[in-house]
Amino acid sequence: MDQVGENTQGSSGKRKTKWIVVLSLLLVVAVLVMNLPRGYSDDLTRIGKGKVAVVLVRDKSAVQSFDLMEVMNGIRDHYSDKAEFLLTDFNTPEGRAFMSANGAAKVTVVVFDANGNKIDILFPPQTAESMQQAIDA
Repeated sequence: MDQVGENTQGSSGKRKTKWIVVLSLLLVVAVLVMNLPRGYSDDLTRIGKGKVAVVLVRDKSAVQSFDLMEVMNGIRDHYSDKAEFLLTDFNTPEGRAFMSANGAAKVTVVVFDANGNKIDILFPPQTAESMQQAIDA
Protein backbone atom coordinates (compact mmCIF):
# COMPACT_ATOMS: atom_id res chain seq x y z
CA MET A 1 0.00 0.00 0.00
CA ASP A 2 2.88 2.36 0.62
CA GLN A 3 4.13 1.78 -2.90
CA VAL A 4 0.70 2.62 -4.39
CA GLY A 5 0.54 5.82 -2.36
CA GLU A 6 4.02 6.83 -3.53
CA ASN A 7 3.11 6.18 -7.19
CA THR A 8 -0.05 8.27 -6.87
CA GLN A 9 1.85 11.15 -5.29
CA GLY A 10 4.60 10.89 -7.91
CA SER A 11 2.20 11.04 -10.87
CA SER A 12 0.30 13.91 -9.25
CA GLY A 13 3.54 15.85 -8.92
CA LYS A 14 4.42 15.12 -12.55
CA ARG A 15 0.99 16.33 -13.70
CA LYS A 16 1.37 19.49 -11.66
CA THR A 17 4.80 20.15 -13.16
CA LYS A 18 3.45 19.51 -16.66
CA TRP A 19 0.65 22.05 -16.15
CA ILE A 20 3.08 24.62 -14.78
CA VAL A 21 5.30 24.18 -17.86
CA VAL A 22 2.34 24.39 -20.25
CA LEU A 23 0.96 27.51 -18.56
CA SER A 24 4.41 29.11 -18.54
CA LEU A 25 4.82 28.46 -22.25
CA LEU A 26 1.37 29.89 -22.97
CA LEU A 27 2.25 32.99 -20.98
CA VAL A 28 5.50 33.45 -22.92
CA VAL A 29 3.68 33.02 -26.25
CA ALA A 30 1.01 35.53 -25.19
CA VAL A 31 3.65 38.11 -24.25
CA LEU A 32 5.46 37.60 -27.56
CA VAL A 33 2.27 37.95 -29.59
CA MET A 34 1.28 41.13 -27.74
CA ASN A 35 4.68 42.64 -28.53
CA LEU A 36 4.64 41.86 -32.24
CA PRO A 37 4.41 44.94 -34.42
CA ARG A 38 0.94 45.71 -35.68
CA GLY A 39 0.33 44.79 -39.25
CA TYR A 40 0.58 47.31 -42.02
CA SER A 41 -2.47 48.16 -44.04
CA ASP A 42 -2.34 47.92 -47.82
CA ASP A 43 -5.35 50.23 -48.18
CA LEU A 44 -3.85 53.01 -50.29
CA THR A 45 -7.16 54.91 -50.25
CA ARG A 46 -6.06 56.17 -46.81
CA ILE A 47 -3.61 58.54 -48.53
CA GLY A 48 -4.84 62.13 -48.27
CA LYS A 49 -7.38 61.47 -45.50
CA GLY A 50 -6.01 63.99 -43.01
CA LYS A 51 -2.83 62.23 -41.92
CA VAL A 52 0.64 61.98 -43.36
CA ALA A 53 0.94 58.69 -45.27
CA VAL A 54 4.17 56.71 -45.34
CA VAL A 55 3.99 53.99 -48.00
CA LEU A 56 6.58 51.24 -48.30
CA VAL A 57 6.80 49.77 -51.78
CA ARG A 58 8.27 46.41 -50.93
CA ASP A 59 9.87 43.48 -52.63
CA LYS A 60 9.43 40.46 -50.38
CA SER A 61 12.69 38.97 -51.60
CA ALA A 62 14.83 42.08 -51.01
CA VAL A 63 16.68 42.54 -47.75
CA GLN A 64 16.37 46.31 -48.15
CA SER A 65 12.56 45.99 -47.83
CA PHE A 66 12.97 44.38 -44.43
CA ASP A 67 15.52 47.03 -43.44
CA LEU A 68 13.09 49.83 -44.37
CA MET A 69 10.27 48.08 -42.52
CA GLU A 70 12.46 47.86 -39.40
CA VAL A 71 13.09 51.61 -39.58
CA MET A 72 9.34 52.18 -39.96
CA ASN A 73 8.64 49.87 -37.00
CA GLY A 74 11.06 51.92 -34.90
CA ILE A 75 9.25 55.21 -35.47
CA ARG A 76 5.66 54.09 -36.03
CA ASP A 77 4.50 54.35 -32.40
CA HIS A 78 5.89 57.90 -32.16
CA TYR A 79 3.79 58.97 -35.19
CA SER A 80 0.68 56.84 -34.63
CA ASP A 81 -1.56 59.87 -34.06
CA LYS A 82 -0.44 61.83 -37.13
CA ALA A 83 0.74 59.32 -39.75
CA GLU A 84 -0.57 56.25 -41.56
CA PHE A 85 2.03 53.58 -42.25
CA LEU A 86 1.03 51.61 -45.33
CA LEU A 87 2.59 49.15 -47.70
CA THR A 88 2.15 47.88 -51.19
CA ASP A 89 3.89 45.05 -52.96
CA PHE A 90 5.64 45.99 -56.20
CA ASN A 91 4.57 42.70 -57.75
CA THR A 92 0.81 43.33 -57.57
CA PRO A 93 -1.39 45.34 -59.94
CA GLU A 94 -2.04 47.87 -57.15
CA GLY A 95 1.67 48.16 -56.40
CA ARG A 96 2.61 48.65 -60.04
CA ALA A 97 -0.13 51.27 -60.48
CA PHE A 98 1.07 53.07 -57.32
CA MET A 99 4.67 53.04 -58.53
CA SER A 100 3.69 54.36 -61.95
CA ALA A 101 1.47 57.11 -60.57
CA ASN A 102 4.05 58.31 -58.04
CA GLY A 103 7.39 57.79 -59.77
CA ALA A 104 8.41 55.22 -57.18
CA ALA A 105 10.51 52.11 -57.60
CA LYS A 106 10.46 48.82 -55.77
CA VAL A 107 11.98 49.05 -52.30
CA THR A 108 11.23 52.71 -51.70
CA VAL A 109 9.24 54.69 -49.18
CA VAL A 110 6.92 57.38 -50.50
CA VAL A 111 5.80 60.07 -48.06
CA PHE A 112 2.59 62.06 -48.62
CA ASP A 113 1.27 65.03 -46.68
CA ALA A 114 -2.16 65.01 -45.03
CA ASN A 115 -3.78 66.17 -48.29
CA GLY A 116 -2.23 63.39 -50.37
CA ASN A 117 0.50 65.47 -52.01
CA LYS A 118 3.76 63.59 -52.48
CA ILE A 119 6.47 65.03 -50.24
CA ASP A 120 9.41 62.73 -50.84
CA ILE A 121 10.62 59.37 -52.12
CA LEU A 122 13.16 57.68 -49.87
CA PHE A 123 15.54 55.03 -51.18
CA PRO A 124 17.41 52.57 -48.98
CA PRO A 125 19.30 52.74 -46.77
CA GLN A 126 17.37 55.00 -44.41
CA THR A 127 17.67 55.77 -40.73
CA ALA A 128 14.96 56.61 -38.24
CA GLU A 129 16.18 60.21 -38.27
CA SER A 130 16.02 60.59 -42.05
CA MET A 131 12.54 59.08 -42.18
CA GLN A 132 11.38 61.33 -39.34
CA GLN A 133 12.67 64.38 -41.19
CA ALA A 134 10.66 63.40 -44.27
CA ILE A 135 7.49 62.87 -42.19
CA ASP A 136 7.94 66.16 -40.32
CA ALA A 137 8.56 68.14 -43.52
